[in-house]
Amino acid sequence: MSKIFLDTNVLISAIVFDKKELELIIRCVDDSDDLYISEHIFEEAMRVFLKKFPEHVEFFKKFIEISNIQIIKKKIYEKSIKKFQDIRDRYDAHVIACAKAKKCDFIITGDKDILNYALPKIKIMKPSEFIKIKKQK
Repeated sequence: MSKIFLDTNVLISAIVFDKKELELIIRCVDDSDDLYISEHIFEEAMRVFLKKFPEHVEFFKKFIEISNIQIIKKKIYEKSIKKFQDIRDRYDAHVIACAKAKKCDFIITGDKDILNYALPKIKIMKPSEFIKIKKQK
């Protein structure tokens, strides 16, 4: 069982665009992995759905609920965001801070700034790379 942090682009793709992100989440649920997003990620995804894909808003909320994705409150990781200001896009620091706070094993993202960030105990990878790992089990 792994602890996995999902970035916004993974959630949106799973619901709107690409089946590989949905497959990733289904495989994680089937394997009883713990799935996490930050409160920041939930808010960002809601903004994107409301603006670009309003027909998917209710489905997104239900999807979060039935997939047991845990939304981590800002108060859990907010104080440590400043430790990760060396990431190229400083807005992404909350992803690293939240994943570290929950002691995640993986961050799954399509964001190049996050993918290029080095962390000693968390593997950061694209959804397609993670699915390959899941399929090998």
